[in-house]
Amino acid sequence: MIASVRAAWFADRRRPAVWTVSGTWTLLALAFGIGIPYLVHLSLAGDPEQAEAAETLLATVLPGQLVTTGIGLFPLFGGAIVVILGALVVGNEYRWGTFNLIFTQRPRREQVLAGHAVVLCGLTLLVAVVTFAALALVTAVLAMVEGRSADWPPITDLAGAVAAAWLICTAHASVGWFLAIVFRSTATAIAIGLVWTLVLENAISGLALVLSPLEVLQKLLLAPSSGALAGALGARSQFDGGTPGVLESSSAVLPAAVLLGYTVLMFGLGSWLAARRDVS
Repeated sequence: MIASVRAAWFADRRRPAVWTVSGTWTLLALAFGIGIPYLVHLSLAGDPEQAEAAETLLATVLPGQLVTTGIGLFPLFGGAIVVILGALVVGNEYRWGTFNLIFTQRPRREQVLAGHAVVLCGLTLLVAVVTFAALALVTAVLAMVEGRSADWPPITDLAGAVAAAWLICTAHASVGWFLAIVFRSTATAIAIGLVWTLVLENAISGLALVLSPLEVLQKLLLAPSSGALAGALGARSQFDGGTPGVLESSSAVLPAAVLLGYTVLMFGLGSWLAARRDVS
């Protein structure tokens, strides 16, 4: 098992696409979470009638709102990006035919797939940590520029937000991982994964607003569960002027359980399928 993890990490860390996707998400998080709100704040700051709105926007990009601003970015924007990451980790093995070679050697197929799953979980953790670290750095700089005190959130709240972001990322990445195994293709997995998370689930969520029977199904979907988890941690709902994808929720238990279920199910089904179908 350890050897499979090392081999998967050796392969993934040398793939430019993996780091390109991760770096792209970090830049997008800074742009959507900090850059755009701060630019709008600057445009409103000179208008006395918009002083309250400008102050509200400024507060969202200061350290005191790091938890809510950060976790609110993951349900819609971050989820879509890490679907791509999950597809890349396994899809490239099919693209280059390395699985056919590896599966004929000594390691059990389940161990090979488990190694890739562990590395993917490590990559999603890295994405979550780096994202919050980058946001913290930029918010601290803005606090100094604006002459405001850096009222950091409690460390327990910050750790909880990072853990929630990790869970959201891992659940979405596992979907891309599973689809890459099903279709043996990176491009197809990415396309279907993005349609699934950005189109299909959002369509069902929209219909659930007018068709109450769909509300139960909505609670079991990936993107709405991610949004509910972010909402439970304090992020403003998209219906209350918050980040798109965030939903109001009073408890994090159900959405966290759904996301964990997706993670276990996708990794389990993907490993089972690859072990029994990809026979050289």
